[in-house]
Amino acid sequence: MLKQERIGANAGKIWHRLEKGELTNTHLEKIKNDCNLKTYDFFLALGWLARENKVKFLNGEKKVYVFPND
Repeated sequence: MLKQERIGANAGKIWHRLEKGELTNTHLEKIKNDCNLKTYDFFLALGWLARENKVKFLNGEKKVYVFPND
């Protein structure tokens, strides 16, 4: 699979779970683990979603959280 295709597929894994509410109020590390992604692939996929304005981020006290964009 081409790199760009893999990034898009991984972004889809994250997005579908966020959209269904399976990952509500969840910090980045948990999402990465729940989607079974390597760190590098996870952050590329998050960047893809951020670029498409699909997600928003919230800085918690010690963690960063991600939510579907309304």
